Amino acid sequence: MARSTTSRPTRTTWKAVAATAVGIVVLGAGGATFAEWSDSEAAATDTEITAGVLDLAAGQGTWTNVAGADVTAAVADGSYLVVPGDALTYRETMTIDAQGDLLRATVRHNLEGLTGDAELLAQLRANATMSLNGEAVTGTSAAVVAEDEKQTLAVAVTVAFDATTAKLVGQGQDVSLGGLDVTLTQDTVPAA
Repeated sequence: MARSTTSRPTRTTWKAVAATAVGIVVLGAGGATFAEWSDSEAAATDTEITAGVLDLAAGQGTWTNVAGADVTAAVADGSYLVVPGDALTYRETMTIDAQGDLLRATVRHNLEGLTGDAELLAQLRANATMSLNGEAVTGTSAAVVAEDEKQTLAVAVTVAFDATTAKLVGQGQDVSLGGLDVTLTQDTVPAA
């Protein structure tokens, strides 16, 4: 009988094939990431951050003259004639809703918003005052601190025509008082 000429793999050949396969697997795994143990816990559960509030609600404002007469209608239609020594006071009760842990704000009157003839305008701006809840304010602004409850703010802004005004200064001139605004503005939050 004739012997087959095909040879069977020897044990040494199988070892070489197995070693090559293992080498390929190891090389392929070289770029892979192996899993590691990990754990996590939920943080800040059931907590909220809520924004604060800063709101200024207007009431009904009135104008009175130095004699205490209500001149709101005459000021509104431009028929009130102011003279040296007179003073017009705007009074309004406003409501402030200021809530926030670091909230500070400033109430201001803005006489820069007034428009009109230069001489009379200069007189009224130079002699303007403001009070909040009966307390005189230095300059044109005052601080407000946040509170849990709404705050009532009685605002009074007075524009006076200096009694010592001489000659013809300001005569026949007009100033629009419609630009007189009271504003509430948040102050910068202090950094640590």
